[in-house]
Amino acid sequence: MKKKTPNGVIVYDEQIPEVASFIDQLPTRVETEGTTIHNKRNQIKVFEEGGHKLCVKRYAVPALGNRILYSLGLRAPKAKRHYDYAREIIKRGFVTPRPYGYLIRYKNGFMSDSASVYEMVENVKSVGENILQNPALLRAFAAYTADLHKHGLMHRDYILNNVLYAEDNGRYRFVLIDINRFVFRSKPLGLFLTSVNMMQPFHNEKQVRAFVREYERFRPMPKYFENLVVLFRKARTFYSHFKHFLKKFPGAKLLRGKYTNQQK
Repeated sequence: MKKKTPNGVIVYDEQIPEVASFIDQLPTRVETEGTTIHNKRNQIKVFEEGGHKLCVKRYAVPALGNRILYSLGLRAPKAKRHYDYAREIIKRGFVTPRPYGYLIRYKNGFMSDSASVYEMVENVKSVGENILQNPALLRAFAAYTADLHKHGLMHRDYILNNVLYAEDNGRYRFVLIDINRFVFRSKPLGLFLTSVNMMQPFHNEKQVRAFVREYERFRPMPKYFENLVVLFRKARTFYSHFKHFLKKFPGAKLLRGKYTNQQK
């Protein structure tokens, strides 16, 4: 359900009325309540409400350019994307924390800040914690990635810390997080998007090649696929170094916008 307020918009899942009431009160409660578990560019707090353990993710105030795009409706704010994408991921049979709703606030006609409310997932670990020492986890993660791609799903920030897992008697269950940059297709991903996504989780060539070889056990690819992914990884590394170099120039921070998680 979508509800307009004097200062913005609230969207929530009508099937959980106690959570809807919480989102209604979020602008005041989030300032003084909850337990902070992450506080860098974005802030995440945990709340107990109506028998539910909730995460509230407050997004950093965006740079001016993005604020204009969001305010004019030319691009969806992160909180809205997170909510919509989570529902679509779940609809397609994969796991991500259940979305309960979101809040978007405006000031002087421009979007000022936003927050997502979603299920707290417990008893899971980051895939990045020990995948390099666990061949069984690497193989399971490769199979999971192939399954995502077969179903037309691509996490655009597909790094190891954005996938959580739980293991039970050698069987692995994966959970996608930080999903506000995502690609959905009605058919399996093509070679280009697959290659782009495959080069993201690992950084050195040996790790990339090991990941690709496991992936090909579950989704046959062209013979040159492994080399193509490695080439993409090298190009990405060069680009990252070049961006880091540009950031050293005077005025670079001003052009990129100044991030803060303080609400205004």
